Amino acid sequence: MITLNPDKFGFYQVGDRSTYSKLEAIEWARTTNTKTEWNFNRSVFDALDWTIEPTTDLWQMYKTRARQIREAYDYVVLWYSGGSDSHNLLLAWIDDGLKIDEIATTWNYSATGDLHNHYNAEITNVVLPDVKKLKDSGIEFKFRLVDISTFCIDLFDVWDKEYEYNVNFHISPNNPAKHLFRYKIADYKNMIEAGKKLCFVWGKEKPIVRYENGKHYAQFTDSIDNTVGPYVQRNYYRGWYDELFYWTPDYPSLAIKQAHVLKNYVNACNDITQFEPYNAKKFQIGGYSRKFDGYLKDAYVKTALYPRWSNDIFCNGKASSFVYSLRDDWFLNGNVDTRSKYMQMVDSIFNNIDHDANEGRRNIIPHYSPQYWLE
Repeated sequence: MITLNPDKFGFYQVGDRSTYSKLEAIEWARTTNTKTEWNFNRSVFDALDWTIEPTTDLWQMYKTRARQIREAYDYVVLWYSGGSDSHNLLLAWIDDGLKIDEIATTWNYSATGDLHNHYNAEITNVVLPDVKKLKDSGIEFKFRLVDISTFCIDLFDVWDKEYEYNVNFHISPNNPAKHLFRYKIADYKNMIEAGKKLCFVWGKEKPIVRYENGKHYAQFTDSIDNTVGPYVQRNYYRGWYDELFYWTPDYPSLAIKQAHVLKNYVNACNDITQFEPYNAKKFQIGGYSRKFDGYLKDAYVKTALYPRWSNDIFCNGKASSFVYSLRDDWFLNGNVDTRSKYMQMVDSIFNNIDHDANEGRRNIIPHYSPQYWLE
C-alpha cells in the first residue's frame, strides 16, 4: 500500500502546531519560546526495532520498492540525474521488468551553453549515453530533457515573497525550480487535469549512519527539499504525487536494511584507504570505522549500497553549497535584478535560520529525526 498524504515527506512541529515550512516553524518557536522538531514518519519508524536487520536481499528489496510504486500510479516519471541513487533505482526498475513511462532529467544548457559544467557534465557523459543504450536495447519510454534555467527565473514571479517559506535546506534556485514542473510543463499539467495519477520518483536518499558511545545509529534529515518541499506538499491536494525511492514509510524495512548493510560493510572492511578522518565541514554519512577512526568515503558508500554501481562511472560530485551552488553560477553572476532579489532573500533566511558560517555562510543547518540505534 502507498501512503497518499503529504505528511510522509516530513513536517515541522512547534507545540501542537505543524507546518511544512522550516522558516515558519522557527518563527513560531521564537514567539512561543518552544523547540522546533522535524517529524519524518515517526509513527512508523519509531515503532520498529532497528537493531534487527531484515533478512531479504537488498537488491530484491530495491525491486520490490520499484514494483510498489509502479502498481500505485498511472504514469510514473523516473527523474534520472546519472548519479548513483537514481542509477540504482532505474536498474532495479528494469531488472524487475516494469514498464517505464518516462525518464526525465534536468540541465541548464540554455543559460550556459556549456555541456561540461558542474550541472551538465553528468547529463552529457552519463544520462544521454545511458538513455541511448536503453532505447537501442528495445526498451520503450519517453525521454524528457528539461532545461531548468527559465524555471529558476520563474520562481521569483510565481513565489514572490513566499520563496523563503517554500525552501527548507536546498535554497539555490536549481533545486526548488523543480517544484514548478507540474505547474509549468503542459504535459504534466494536462495529465493531472485529466485525472491520471502521475508520480515523480526521486532517488532520495542514502542512509545517514553515524557512531556514538560505541554504537552505530541511523537518522533522517530534512535536506530532501530539492525533490519534495513545502510548495509541493501544499499542492498535494491537486494530485501532485511524489515518491522518495529509499526513504519511505511504505517500505520502512528498506531504510533499515540499507543502514545495516552500510554498518556491516564498515565493520568488515580492512582497507584504510576507503576511509577519511572526521571533517566538521563535510556532511559525512557513511558510517564510522572503529578500526581506522574514520568515516567511509562517499565513493565506497555508493558501492556498498548499490551492487551494480561502478566508481568508474563519471561523477561530478555534489555541490559544496546548497545556497551559493556552482550549478547556479550563471544565475548568481547574471541577471542583476533577479540576483539582487535572491541575495536579499538569502540574507533574510540567514537572519532567521541557523546556518554554517564557515567559508562564507555555506549551508543551512539541517533538522534531524531521532537516532535509530542499529546495535
